[in-house]
Formats: sequence, C-alpha cells, structure tokens
Amino acid sequence: MKTSLKNKVLELLRNHQGSYVPQSFIYRALGASKSRVSEILSELEHEGLISRITVGRTKIVYIYPQLREADFELKQRVLKLGIVFSSEYLFLGDFIKKLREKNINVEVIVYRDGLEATIALAKNAVDLALSPLVGQLYIYPVYRTYKVILAGLKGGFRVLSSKAGDAVYSSIISTMDYVRHYLVSRKLIEASETLYYKDPGQITSLFKRKGGYVVTWHPVYLELEKHGFRELYTPSELEIDFCCTLGISNTVGKRTYKLIKEAYLASIDEYARNPGRNIEYYASLTGIDTSVLKTAVDEYKVSSELGLETIDKLVNAYAFNIPSRSKYIEACDA
Repeated sequence: MKTSLKNKVLELLRNHQGSYVPQSFIYRALGASKSRVSEILSELEHEGLISRITVGRTKIVYIYPQLREADFELKQRVLKLGIVFSSEYLFLGDFIKKLREKNINVEVIVYRDGLEATIALAKNAVDLALSPLVGQLYIYPVYRTYKVILAGLKGGFRVLSSKAGDAVYSSIISTMDYVRHYLVSRKLIEASETLYYKDPGQITSLFKRKGGYVVTWHPVYLELEKHGFRELYTPSELEIDFCCTLGISNTVGKRTYKLIKEAYLASIDEYARNPGRNIEYYASLTGIDTSVLKTAVDEYKVSSELGLETIDKLVNAYAFNIPSRSKYIEACDA
C-alpha cells in the first residue's frame, strides 16, 4: 500500500516536472490522505526529486525535471474556471463549447474581485482564471503555479467623479489600479488618497464618506452614472491596451494545457468576427441583463498588442525590478 501510493505520487509528478504545483492538488487528485502524501513528499524531498516552499498556509511543490518522462494525463475531471463579475467575457460561450468538443467540461465560478480570482488560481481552488493581467503578473512570483496566455480583450472601463474630493476609488492590483496609477502619475486627476473596494457594490457607500474619482468597469459604471456620477475619461483617451487574460494552472497537464490554449485563442477570434453571438448564454451565467450586455459589445475590443512590451510597461509601472523582470516573463506563454 505504501509503495503503491508513492508510485502514484511519482506518476502524477512526472507529468508536472519543471513546474510548481500546490501540495493540496496532489492529495486531492489522488484521493489520498493529506498526511500520508505529505510523508511521501518529505521522502521525495530528501531524495532530491522535489523541493517545497510555504506561502502563508499553502505549500508549493517544485518538481525537478530529472524525473523520467511518462505519457500520463490525470483522468479528466470538471475544470473550474474563475471569472470576474463584468461584461468582459462575451466570448465565454464559444470557449466553453470548444472545450466540450475536446471532452473538457467546465464549471464557471463568478468572483466579485479580480485579485481573489487570481489567488484562487494560484492556490488551485480553480484550474483556470479570466482575471486582470496586472494581478496575474503581480501574484505569480510568490506562487509560480500557473501560466498566463497573453491574449484577451481591452477597454470597458470609465473614470468617473461625482462630488468634490481628492480620493480615488479602485479595485486593488487590477487593471483599474493600473489606470489609477496612470491618471495620478500623469496628473490627469488630483488625488492624494487611494481607497480600494473589494466588491464594486461598495462604491456608492464608500463614496458618501469622501468624494473624488472612481475607476471601474462595465456594467458597474452604468449604475453609477444613473446615480449622478459623471464621465471624465474613456479607454480611447488613455493608453491602456490590456485588461483580463487567461491563467492556466500547472496542474492541468501538458496535453490539456495545449487544448485549453487552442480553444481560448479560437474563441477570441470568434468574438472578433461576431461579438454579440453569446449574449444570452453570458447573461444566464452572470445575471447581467441582456440589454446591458448588448452595450458592452462596443466597449470591449480584442487586444492585438499584448506581448513582452506590455509586460515591460506593467513591470516598470509598479515592480521596480523586485523581483527581477525575468520572473514576470516566466509567467507568460509567449
């Protein structure tokens, strides 16, 4: 029994050599005891086949590449896809359909906060995440448990104000946060304080305490405009050519990873040709009214400029080379 489980652990790890995976993925994938798997991993660590680091309460396993190659793919399970509550992912119907055609089933989980979705990906609470590129890059050096596909949509946000004040409201470590930084650094707004909302539903109540500016996305800004918030800047007036991208967990396996990437890129191409084709499906997933989603078609455009230049721009904006640029490049499938 002991040898049998160790062989199963080794068989699973061979499919992820050269990668970082959460330790929780291993015992969940094998349906084995958490403590027994931990014992086996300790043995493998002493044998020099793996190393482990701890991030908060999460243990991360790095599998050294000297393990013998094996044609092994974890028996297919339902993959969990985290998305952020927004109007951005209108290509999702095509994406999920294309995955099903490849015998990959998907369960969609909607988060109110982009950083929460990215951390769920890093810890393998979800297998895939459509979340802000900014957060995916920022979190990556800590966990290193996923890869980022540099493709997605852009646009779909507004910079608003309602009453006099010098605070700016944004979601944290996100595209909105990058827009906030862009505005302040170029003195396009006079803001001396940043206040972060975790849920866009908090904006109105937060704003009552102190006026100023709000950076938020579709359809949230539509509701704020109904309450008297006025538009200051649109995406076309600012140099923001990215928003959310697809993060894929290292746990899915090389073959599945390739199939997911192909389906994702194909669904983005379909969106470019016919952006309104999946509105009803997307409305059923998110609860956003179809009439509202129809207005998003003109807001979100395919970003054709994502590449290492974009990564440089983002890293130079916030990272100050700690950690080094190479860690952010490592995150990207480019």
